[in-house]
Amino acid sequence: MQPLSPSAHACTKITFEVHLDRLASYTDECIAQLWHISQANPAPFGDRQACDFAEQVGREIIRRFVAAQPPALWAHQGRHIRTRQGGAA
Repeated sequence: MQPLSPSAHACTKITFEVHLDRLASYTDECIAQLWHISQANPAPFGDRQACDFAEQVGREIIRRFVAAQPPALWAHQGRHIRTRQGGAA
Protein backbone atom coordinates (compact mmCIF):
# COMPACT_ATOMS: atom_id res chain seq x y z
CA MET A 1 0.00 0.00 0.00
CA GLN A 2 1.41 3.35 -1.04
CA PRO A 3 1.35 6.16 1.53
CA LEU A 4 -0.84 9.09 0.56
CA SER A 5 0.89 12.19 -0.64
CA PRO A 6 0.16 15.39 1.32
CA SER A 7 -1.94 16.67 -1.58
CA ALA A 8 -4.01 13.50 -1.95
CA HIS A 9 -7.55 13.59 -0.59
CA ALA A 10 -8.71 10.63 1.43
CA CYS A 11 -12.26 9.98 2.48
CA THR A 12 -13.25 7.83 5.41
CA LYS A 13 -16.85 6.79 5.81
CA ILE A 14 -17.94 5.77 9.29
CA THR A 15 -21.31 4.16 9.90
CA PHE A 16 -22.99 3.91 13.29
CA GLU A 17 -25.65 1.39 14.09
CA VAL A 18 -27.82 2.60 16.95
CA HIS A 19 -30.76 0.76 18.41
CA LEU A 20 -33.02 3.58 19.58
CA ASP A 21 -35.09 1.17 21.65
CA ARG A 22 -31.93 0.41 23.69
CA LEU A 23 -30.79 3.98 24.45
CA ALA A 24 -31.47 3.50 28.15
CA SER A 25 -28.85 0.73 28.26
CA TYR A 26 -26.07 2.80 26.64
CA THR A 27 -23.43 4.39 28.85
CA ASP A 28 -23.43 8.12 29.53
CA GLU A 29 -20.27 8.44 27.45
CA CYS A 30 -21.93 6.72 24.50
CA ILE A 31 -25.06 8.88 24.78
CA ALA A 32 -22.92 12.04 24.84
CA GLN A 33 -21.13 10.90 21.70
CA LEU A 34 -24.42 10.07 20.02
CA TRP A 35 -25.61 13.61 20.78
CA HIS A 36 -22.58 15.04 18.99
CA ILE A 37 -23.08 12.66 16.10
CA SER A 38 -26.75 13.60 15.81
CA GLN A 39 -25.89 17.30 15.69
CA ALA A 40 -23.09 16.85 13.14
CA ASN A 41 -25.24 14.63 10.91
CA PRO A 42 -24.87 15.80 7.31
CA ALA A 43 -28.49 14.94 6.50
CA PRO A 44 -30.45 17.85 5.04
CA PHE A 45 -32.42 20.09 7.40
CA GLY A 46 -35.77 18.49 8.18
CA ASP A 47 -34.71 14.91 7.38
CA ARG A 48 -37.24 12.84 9.31
CA GLN A 49 -34.87 10.04 10.37
CA ALA A 50 -32.09 12.44 11.42
CA CYS A 51 -34.53 14.60 13.39
CA ASP A 52 -36.08 11.58 15.12
CA PHE A 53 -32.62 10.28 16.06
CA ALA A 54 -31.55 13.63 17.53
CA GLU A 55 -34.82 13.99 19.43
CA GLN A 56 -34.68 10.52 20.96
CA VAL A 57 -31.05 10.92 22.04
CA GLY A 58 -31.89 14.35 23.50
CA ARG A 59 -34.84 12.93 25.40
CA GLU A 60 -32.62 10.20 26.86
CA ILE A 61 -30.14 12.84 28.03
CA ILE A 62 -32.95 14.84 29.65
CA ARG A 63 -34.45 11.69 31.24
CA ARG A 64 -31.09 10.85 32.82
CA PHE A 65 -30.50 14.42 34.02
CA VAL A 66 -33.93 14.75 35.59
CA ALA A 67 -33.74 11.29 37.18
CA ALA A 68 -30.43 12.24 38.82
CA GLN A 69 -31.76 15.48 40.34
CA PRO A 70 -33.28 15.40 43.80
CA PRO A 71 -36.68 17.08 44.12
CA ALA A 72 -36.76 20.60 45.51
CA LEU A 73 -38.68 19.78 48.65
CA TRP A 74 -40.42 22.42 50.65
CA ALA A 75 -39.61 25.30 48.30
CA HIS A 76 -43.28 26.27 48.07
CA GLN A 77 -45.69 25.70 50.92
CA GLY A 78 -48.97 27.21 51.98
CA ARG A 79 -47.42 28.52 55.19
CA HIS A 80 -45.04 30.67 53.12
CA ILE A 81 -48.00 32.72 51.89
CA ARG A 82 -49.38 33.15 55.39
CA THR A 83 -45.93 34.22 56.65
CA ARG A 84 -45.50 36.76 53.87
CA GLN A 85 -48.94 38.26 54.52
CA GLY A 86 -48.06 38.73 58.16
CA GLY A 87 -50.17 35.84 59.40
CA ALA A 88 -49.11 33.13 61.77
CA ALA A 89 -46.98 30.35 60.35
